[in-house]
Amino acid sequence: MKYEFTPETFFVKELFNPQLSENGMFCYYLLEKRGVSHKMLEKRLPCKAFFCGKKDKNATTQQWFCTADHIDNIDEEDLKATFRGCAKDRIHIGIHKGNQFSILADLTKTEEDTIRKFKANDELVCNYFGEQRFDARAKEFNELLAAGKYESALKLFLCAPSEYDSEKSTAMKKLTTEKWGKWREIADHALINATKKKELFDFLTENPTQFEEAFLHAERKSLKQMLKAGQALRFNKELCKMTLEKRPKNIFGEIDGENFPLSASKAFPRFITITATPFEDKMNCFGLVRRTFFGAAKFKAKKLREKNKGLTQFELSFELARGCYATVFLKFLDARLAQNKK
Repeated sequence: MKYEFTPETFFVKELFNPQLSENGMFCYYLLEKRGVSHKMLEKRLPCKAFFCGKKDKNATTQQWFCTADHIDNIDEEDLKATFRGCAKDRIHIGIHKGNQFSILADLTKTEEDTIRKFKANDELVCNYFGEQRFDARAKEFNELLAAGKYESALKLFLCAPSEYDSEKSTAMKKLTTEKWGKWREIADHALINATKKKELFDFLTENPTQFEEAFLHAERKSLKQMLKAGQALRFNKELCKMTLEKRPKNIFGEIDGENFPLSASKAFPRFITITATPFEDKMNCFGLVRRTFFGAAKFKAKKLREKNKGLTQFELSFELARGCYATVFLKFLDARLAQNKK
């Protein structure tokens, strides 16, 4: 099975039906975006917005958001937002039922025959976090923390480049890298002294070896995202270990560069709990409880057209509960089709 995650081939629709009226504290908007990341979306909206969850960058997506203040409709090529009404309560993470997905995929004749017989209701999939959950720096960052290398972890957190860096962020990271250890010089620099980062470097000026405590002065949202990614990595490892023990004869797929067993069973414990480390507790990043498996609902395989080289294009559509990854289900489906080729 061949497929790509692009705005032309991958589509996501949030399953959420808010009860709206003419009055209420919050203004609700229906949003459509194409190839726009959540971070870029937040920058392009004119005020603070509240979402059910983040949606894929490499997709065409439809979702809801609300604001405390009314904003004008947005009608741009890759971003459209339309006012739909008001409500007394605001949107929060996880308020939606789930998401509907569809993807264009090319199947061989053997795969086509198999997918027509595929019964999603009979299949259970390991509920791994997909690779899009992990910042490219997350694995190294959490490994450094686990080893107690707090200075190296702090340097990575403050200096490692990200695809979302602005020109100013890039300059600040370059300065911090070049002046590492010269905390007063960094704190007083024009790039830093008018930002919230000054507090962290002021702390290091007075406490030059207390790198663990320095994280208490770091930007909270970004730090929590990195720590939560570390918990997600630990969850994936625990689920993989349990699956290999309880269902060793399995099908496998690659997630974030590693091979994982994908097929689950009702005999699995329903949840895995990931306990916060002492460092995570100190940073008010608490533990994680997550279901071990999921199933896809309303699975359909619609034939679209014949292609060359014996391939046929299909539209595969399905629904998943919130928090489940379409990428993981598609890896499972691909592995199941490959299994039936043998």
